Amino acid sequence: MTAVQAIARIPAASIGELVSHPKLPLVAGIDQERPAVHLYYAEKVLREIGAVGADSAEYGKFGRWPVVAWHPERPELVVPGSGETVRWTRNGTSVLDVAVSLDVAFSPDGQSLWTSPTPPERYDRSDVIDLDTGAVMPAPMWDGGIAAHPAGGLIATKQSDQGASFVLFSRPGDRLRFLDRALILESNCWGLPVFSSDGRYLAIRGNTYEHQVLVFEFPSLRRILKTSLKRYSISSQLTIAFGARPGALWIGTPSGTLLEVDVERDRTKKHKLLRSAVTALVATSNGDLVVAGDGELALVPVPSPRTVADPATVAEFLASTKEIPDDGLTEDHVVHTDGVGTWRPEELATITKTAPGDPHWLRLLAEGNARRS
Repeated sequence: MTAVQAIARIPAASIGELVSHPKLPLVAGIDQERPAVHLYYAEKVLREIGAVGADSAEYGKFGRWPVVAWHPERPELVVPGSGETVRWTRNGTSVLDVAVSLDVAFSPDGQSLWTSPTPPERYDRSDVIDLDTGAVMPAPMWDGGIAAHPAGGLIATKQSDQGASFVLFSRPGDRLRFLDRALILESNCWGLPVFSSDGRYLAIRGNTYEHQVLVFEFPSLRRILKTSLKRYSISSQLTIAFGARPGALWIGTPSGTLLEVDVERDRTKKHKLLRSAVTALVATSNGDLVVAGDGELALVPVPSPRTVADPATVAEFLASTKEIPDDGLTEDHVVHTDGVGTWRPEELATITKTAPGDPHWLRLLAEGNARRS
């Protein structure tokens, strides 16, 4: 681990979330004070190149941050909110005639928008909207965004619930068709999972009751790291990123420090970077970091040999799983793993006894089964 420092800093709005383009050096920053999105170029230099809603009024009592989605290839961003869906390009903004609810993502081929839940808030399904024809197809429920494996061929998303949440996987087809291997996480309020640049690790942070960062090997889904962030008083799920170094997970803290965690050795190094708390963190398409604080934005290079993800890891995962039916509940079809234990649906349907160290969701399930029996 070597010291890192910013190569560019600019004054910026108070940014609460950063979303990077998957292939271009572009980053969208979501304003914490008003429903606005700021667009930045981030390669060797850092500069603002546009905005959506910059003249909006400040958030009211029930204000909600906008969600954003980058096109997988083009410099194009979709921003739903305030009753309309705005498309940003470098030529300006336009309005799309599509209804978007809480979450939005481009399909992996860029031909359609995936929106979830179905407006007006039907929480049992999502929609696939063809951008050329306007045709709408139903799809399974998801939330929190879509994360693509860097080797291609696989995407990950979530289904959140108060008792337990799933990280679910799908081939990148025209819509989500979930596979029957899924991560199950205690509670809800988890951020979007992030893959390392070589595709060998998947990390996620959150949990309503004890803020945690979990890291899993891929494709085995074996958990290799579980870290509590209670001592850092961090409430945001949006401040972790894998940069150019595949085994280094970066975590922003309220002190303005970046933690560099070696996920294999569970060793941590601190890098003092900002004068204010880190409010958002993201890796750019080339593995550098963009870090947001209170009124400041920094571009941080992460020196590392170029890493190419091996498609064999995705092929191995796909060979071990199959698609589940579209109807019924997800939990009735998927093999649950928390990275330590694994439970098949038929086992969970009949389990009535657990041990004190078992996950809370499993103990609740067993209690419910015992009452019914």
